[in-house]
Amino acid sequence: MASAAARERYARKNEAEDLKRAFNALDRKGDGKLDPEELNQVFVTLGHKPKRGEVDDLVWEVDEDCDGCISWQEFQELYHRCRQDSTGYEPRGLFNVVEFVMNDKEGTGSISLEEALQIMYLRHGRAELDAKLEEVFGTSDLNSGKTLGLTEFLSCLHQNQVKQLLNRVTAKNYKPPAPGSEAPAKPKE
Repeated sequence: MASAAARERYARKNEAEDLKRAFNALDRKGDGKLDPEELNQVFVTLGHKPKRGEVDDLVWEVDEDCDGCISWQEFQELYHRCRQDSTGYEPRGLFNVVEFVMNDKEGTGSISLEEALQIMYLRHGRAELDAKLEEVFGTSDLNSGKTLGLTEFLSCLHQNQVKQLLNRVTAKNYKPPAPGSEAPAKPKE
């Protein structure tokens, strides 16, 4: 098995290319910026019907210079912030769309288990790979032929993020360890 450092080096090398490809796929006008109109076009093409205000929110969460668009620099910053976020509190709306586009290498509008396998392996390692694939696809069987469209993909990721946030230890659900015990307390269910 590749070490975590080796996986990270490999991921960074290929990730930059995939990220640029994803940006170019979303940048329908080719002007180097993503605006709400372009994101709406992408959603229509991918068969996803966003909720009212969802597209504007996706842009607002990332638009650091408040110009109503997402530049390549803002796009990269969004991706790397979310990629390194271990708290789960970083807004992930556009990040999840980017993940979908990066996984959909063939541009079919859906991702297969096989297409997601490489990125999931690089992100989570072999130990967590099956569990992560089951979270998103409902199976880790490569022969299942299972594919997800954008709407299903976003729904799965949203459900998993909500579960992750609900399972966090907070001041409200913190239980101190029993005397003489050093194990961290688990949140109340």
